[in-house]
Amino acid sequence: MTKLSEEMQRFSSFLKLLDPVNAKISTGLADYGPRNIAALAKSINLPISTVSFRLKRMIKKGSLLITANLNLSRLGLAKGFLMVEASHGRHDTLLDVIKNTDYWTYIIRCYGKIDGYCAYFAFPADNKKELENYFGEASRFHVFSQYKFLWTTNSRFVPPDFSWYNFEEKQWRFAWEQWINETLNAPKLLPSTLEEPTNYPIVVDEKDLILLKELELDGTVELNKLAKLIRATPQAVGFRYHNHIVKRNLIVNYNVDAYTFPLQISDLYNFIIDFENEESLAEFVNSSYRKPFVISYAKVIGQNSLVTNIFILKAQFPNLIDSLNRLCAKGLIKDFLYVTLDPASYMRQTISYEYFEDKKWHYDQEEKIEKLKQIAK
Repeated sequence: MTKLSEEMQRFSSFLKLLDPVNAKISTGLADYGPRNIAALAKSINLPISTVSFRLKRMIKKGSLLITANLNLSRLGLAKGFLMVEASHGRHDTLLDVIKNTDYWTYIIRCYGKIDGYCAYFAFPADNKKELENYFGEASRFHVFSQYKFLWTTNSRFVPPDFSWYNFEEKQWRFAWEQWINETLNAPKLLPSTLEEPTNYPIVVDEKDLILLKELELDGTVELNKLAKLIRATPQAVGFRYHNHIVKRNLIVNYNVDAYTFPLQISDLYNFIIDFENEESLAEFVNSSYRKPFVISYAKVIGQNSLVTNIFILKAQFPNLIDSLNRLCAKGLIKDFLYVTLDPASYMRQTISYEYFEDKKWHYDQEEKIEKLKQIAK
């Protein structure tokens, strides 16, 4: 089964189980995760037994995929974003160039104003300059014609939101005018999740990283499985999870991968949006956090800009662009750039835990540049 058909099957299963109660559970999971059912139930005012039963049913039916969104800056890792256009006929070479960094986490084909790839990285913070130089060297070899590389804050994944969905009619009602007004009157304070890191401490060990990379793959993974991976008892894993991962704030939130729109009639986009100032950026984020078309966003470090993923019905995309242009006219947005993404092409890997040893991340720039030369030839 291909990745895209798996996504389509998951959406179909989710749609069959979608009702107001399951919608509340799916939305709340982003903040509380699948291991804190009591807090999740309290937040949405439902009995624990109801939430537990429904959640297990949705997971069993394959309609939900819940993955941990890691707090990279607490792992000594910096988050990077690349939007790059391949030179004609060199798309496969460009892909090899990106993978050669080892520390990539997500790669996807993009089309539009830039024909190439978008990629995310969780890169050793002590080697940030080396990655910048690496792409500078790749540019000299004409592997790509243009690129944007940006360091960002941790991404914030937006939970599935159904505030614009009519459950009785089973139809979406897009309130673009309402969203524009909300944005213009939203709080001007930047959410704490988008605060730029002042340092990148390493507060984990090898065993913590193994647990975290498994939670990146499946946030519902059982303790027994984790115990076997680090050769410990389930009780020891539980202690490590609560005292290392939870108390040290190593998970930002959870990505509840349940598409709100049918894949066949929707499109996925990557936007870079520039704002007039930090207050305008904050207004946009605070009004967009609970909107069905936003998947995730991250602030560009040192700039009043956002990198955001958007998933929306094809028929509604013109309305989205019109709304962004109206926010430009109102003086909130300065500029924006977007590319269309191909969901069938995406590749994903966890944090590169295998390169962590003796309490530090290892990266050999000379080796990478030498291999880059071979790839470029």
